[in-house]
Amino acid sequence: MKLLQITGLFLLGYALGNFSPAYLIARKVGRFDIREKGSGNAGATNVIRTLGWRYGLLVFLLDALKGATAAGAGYWLGGETGLAAAAIGVVLGHDFPVVLNFRGGKGIAATTGILLSLLPLPTLAGILVFVLVVLGTRMVSLGSLVFVFGMAVYVIVTQQPLMWVVVVVVAALFALLRHHENIRRILAGVENRISL
Repeated sequence: MKLLQITGLFLLGYALGNFSPAYLIARKVGRFDIREKGSGNAGATNVIRTLGWRYGLLVFLLDALKGATAAGAGYWLGGETGLAAAAIGVVLGHDFPVVLNFRGGKGIAATTGILLSLLPLPTLAGILVFVLVVLGTRMVSLGSLVFVFGMAVYVIVTQQPLMWVVVVVVAALFALLRHHENIRRILAGVENRISL
């Protein structure tokens, strides 16, 4: 696959990642900038905190859909390499959207959508683990990190296609980067907990 095609699919994914349901729904429903409320994160968890579970789950589903769409379009247009380019692009676009001054979400929902399109059953098992961690600790950040790093270990241990491994490992590294403050608070015992 030519570099120009790879770049084009990466940019396509990045552009799709710039679509921020959290920002748009908060503006429409709550009439506020989600980045100025709660944790300041433009993602599903912060929407749950500020607008409730109904809107938070809607944001999660829409973000997951854009991840799955990017992965599917990338594969259709460019095979495994195209999938990797578009999938990495959509997570980067979600985390650092140019239209929101690079202040986006943390990429977990978009990554979940990508994973569901690649490995539906293992991903559903991973989501179950996520739910159990959140129910046990009330820390979405901890559940998210356990989920993405668990999936990264899974794709490596089970020797999934190289491009899939690249996507999941890169997404896990993005998650680590975007959760660095959460990790600091978890270690200090002061991480924010969600109301269940």
